[in-house]
Amino acid sequence: MKRTLASLGAAAVLAAGALALTPGSAAAADGCWGNAGQKQAFGKTYTARYCHNYQGDVVGVYETDTGYLYSGDNWFVCQVQYGENAPVGDAKNNWWLWTQGDDVYSDGGWGWFPANKVSGGNNYEPIPGLATC
Repeated sequence: MKRTLASLGAAAVLAAGALALTPGSAAAADGCWGNAGQKQAFGKTYTARYCHNYQGDVVGVYETDTGYLYSGDNWFVCQVQYGENAPVGDAKNNWWLWTQGDDVYSDGGWGWFPANKVSGGNNYEPIPGLATC
C-alpha cells in the first residue's frame, strides 16, 4: 500500500534540495502520533499510529523479508520487544513494530520493522506513542 502523503513529502524534500533525514535528525518527529485507523493484529484491534521511519525491510514471523517500507511518515500497528535489531550508527534496539510494507514480497507485506529505524526512540526502549502488542 503506497503512502501518498509520505511520497509527496519525500518528493518535495528532494526537489527542494533539503538535507536527507537520518536517524537523530532534528527535522524528524519524536515518536508516533495521530490516528491511522483501526487495524487487526494478533486477535486484537489497535489504533494504528503514524511514525517517521527510515527505509528498510519488513521481516515476517519466519525471519524472511515480507516487504519493503520506504522512508517517511508511515503507519504502525503496535510493537514488541524481541531480538536485537541490526545497529544503525549508534542506534541499537530490541523493539520491533508491526506494519505493512510498501513493496510486497509475501504475506501481504505484513511483518516487523526495527525500532532503530523509527524516529523518537532511545536505545533499548519502545517508540513513544505506539501500543505494545
